[in-house]
Amino acid sequence: MPESSKDNQIALLRDAVRKQIGHSREKRACYRAFCLLMILQGQRTGDIAEALGEHARTIERWRKRFNEQGVAGLLDDTSPGRPSRLSDKDMASLKRDIKSSPRSFGIELDQWRGKQLQAHLAGRYQVELSLRQCQRLLKKLNSSPQVRPKENPHRYEARNSL
Repeated sequence: MPESSKDNQIALLRDAVRKQIGHSREKRACYRAFCLLMILQGQRTGDIAEALGEHARTIERWRKRFNEQGVAGLLDDTSPGRPSRLSDKDMASLKRDIKSSPRSFGIELDQWRGKQLQAHLAGRYQVELSLRQCQRLLKKLNSSPQVRPKENPHRYEARNSL
């Protein structure tokens, strides 16, 4: 197999793993446990780090936390990022608002935009967010699970050549 094809496959798989891990605290812990399992089965930390695109010191920190705290040490202490300014109840209500026309809230537009959402949040929920955050929120609230087309079996040169 050509080296560039192998590198592409490695990059695709790394991206797939990272996407699956996402922002889930439990999935990250499972990923860390998998890395430690590989060490216990004789893999070198450096090899694991290189294969997964991690830093060897990071994996060593995971090992240390596991040795000190057990499986619980593989969980993150806190979730990353700032807590939402909207409660779960307000978020559910906002999701219903977004499904309605902005006109039903006195906004002279046919579809929601960031500035209008910003004003709506301030007026109805007493929450101030930046324009960019409102745009992200709209994207998140408007996204629906997309149906993926059937995969082309010839998409990858060496599909089964792992």
